[in-house]
Amino acid sequence: GQRNESLAWFWSVEVDLGSLNHSWNEEFHWLWAKTLQDRWKEEIELVQLEMNWTCNFFLWKAGQWGDRMQESLVKDLPGHACYSGRQSHMYSLLAQDAQAAF
Repeated sequence: GQRNESLAWFWSVEVDLGSLNHSWNEEFHWLWAKTLQDRWKEEIELVQLEMNWTCNFFLWKAGQWGDRMQESLVKDLPGHACYSGRQSHMYSLLAQDAQAAF
């Protein structure tokens, strides 16, 4: 996707690599390492948030199906209540598994 774009400015800077002072290269390496570290920190933060979102979603779905089960019981629809109860239980188990894994 980026093959037609021009290179960043720092690739065109003339640097004498034969000299004893490699400060530009060292600074570039430090910036690259810092960027890599920042990316991994951000990735860890995002994964932790996604794990929480997944657990919350499963709990929300379990509650939603539980409410449907209660509505079905009030309306005297045992088949609907049974299905809703199984769905609620399934999402509860998924939430428990997700919380244990994360």
